[in-house]
Amino acid sequence: MIKVLLVEDNDIDADLTQDLLSEWSMEEFQITRAKTLAEGFAFLSHDRFDAVLLDLSLPDAFGLPTVRQVHAMNPTVPVVVLSGVADQSLALQAVQQGAQDYLVKGQGHPELLARSIRYAIERKRAEEHLTYLAQYDHLTGLVNRSLFRDRLIQAMARSKRMNQQIGLMLLDLDRFKAVNDTFGHDMGDELLKSVAERLKACVREVDTVARMGGDEFTIILEGVSSEQNILVVAKRITESIATPFELKGHQISIGISIGITIYPHDDHPVDELLKHADVAMYRAKQQGGSAFHLHEISGTHSAELLP
Repeated sequence: MIKVLLVEDNDIDADLTQDLLSEWSMEEFQITRAKTLAEGFAFLSHDRFDAVLLDLSLPDAFGLPTVRQVHAMNPTVPVVVLSGVADQSLALQAVQQGAQDYLVKGQGHPELLARSIRYAIERKRAEEHLTYLAQYDHLTGLVNRSLFRDRLIQAMARSKRMNQQIGLMLLDLDRFKAVNDTFGHDMGDELLKSVAERLKACVREVDTVARMGGDEFTIILEGVSSEQNILVVAKRITESIATPFELKGHQISIGISIGITIYPHDDHPVDELLKHADVAMYRAKQQGGSAFHLHEISGTHSAELLP
């Protein structure tokens, strides 16, 4: 069953579209109709659709901005434009604005419309897969370095706007090389995946856990009310990672060193913040690992364990 949202105010055009799809027996389409863009948004906010068939001339929206508005409302749903205008330039612009296809009303037949919807769905899935590969670590499924940087920039902007603090952590595993040397890289990969799961379990869903590469991770803690709250999370992480891992019949013990800086107390650009967290992390390493250190404007102080 393919669920389609038809946004069309003209009753004749809407009936024609539904009749065309009902004639195509190779696919079963469930059509939900909205007569205005606002009504379409209401459906999109409460239900999941596989595709949207969108008229560009609606009572409350007109032209290419309609495509942009739908894409902004739900960027994951593919949009096929149904227009009364046979204009190649307009069709190209619609695709550039986020539509998957552009069809002219009255010029299609059942197979063409059904195929356009199916292809739009598959193209959107392919786009999302490529986006995932570009933004997420293939081994752990965590946010990768590129997306992490974008999220940190956005978090910093929200921090200034909402007058809230951000805890930025740079984390590096202790004794990870020994695991690779002793048990092999396959075991090392399994350990990294297990570490990723423990890190996610230590923070909230609104926080970001990223893998920067190798055995290095980062965490963004947004909307934290105090330095103490950040240190509590750091302590939770060190204790979690210090608990031995059971992997393929082996018990593996490692630690984690964490460098922390707090924005906007540490009011510097992204690269400087990361450098400060990195310096603090190496101070934790110098303490023997399984420790965390907090960068201060006047220096770096350690906080291996909280009282």
